[in-house]
Amino acid sequence: MSIDTLLVILIAIIVGASGQLAYLYLIDHEMMKSSKSRIKELQQQLKQFKPGEENFKQVYAQVTAETSKMMKQSFKPTYVTIIPFLIIFFLMSTYLSTVPIAIGSSVHMILSGPVNGTLSFASSCVTISNSSSLTVLSSSLPQGFTAAIRSATCTALLSQNGNTYNASLSGMIGSHTVKTYHIANATMSFSPNPVIVATLPFSIPFIGNAINWFWAYVFFSFVTSITLNRIFKHYKMIT
Repeated sequence: MSIDTLLVILIAIIVGASGQLAYLYLIDHEMMKSSKSRIKELQQQLKQFKPGEENFKQVYAQVTAETSKMMKQSFKPTYVTIIPFLIIFFLMSTYLSTVPIAIGSSVHMILSGPVNGTLSFASSCVTISNSSSLTVLSSSLPQGFTAAIRSATCTALLSQNGNTYNASLSGMIGSHTVKTYHIANATMSFSPNPVIVATLPFSIPFIGNAINWFWAYVFFSFVTSITLNRIFKHYKMIT
């Protein structure tokens, strides 16, 4: 299990737990319990009157007031946690959604043209399908390949129409985002692989069989939150 996978799981657990802890310590549970009891009493009183009667309106106004008090209390944890949670989610989507490109790793490369020649890499610093060169004839549509990164410093060479062009593939190693390089009239894009937390023996609709960072984050934070919520309720720590 990679460090990225462990971080995704750990952060998800921390977020799920902190949400429940915020609910435990920021809410006046005695007031919530009292309001729930009061609302039940008022609802019983409402049954004694018909809608439109003055007494019905007065009791209903009290129900609304108690409900409003409960809602204000229940939103307290959200006010405190929403900004930190959004920042954490943004950082995860930026740095933990993909495995940083590393020497020896395989990445997805897209070549777009029009290209009419041979693309190669100096000292075989990048190989495409185990080959150090790739011949493309009259390609104007993007083509996808699997590229293996062999060196931190690399130069791409494109030979076409009797000319040779080169481009330095700098800044690729350690990148969490797509790196795009231009050489003559061609464009090369190298995409880091997504963080796969688990591979299932079956496929889930809209998700597939590979659980990425997002679904792992949702799953572990949800399970942590629900588990703590049940524990707190069992020991009557929350209403």
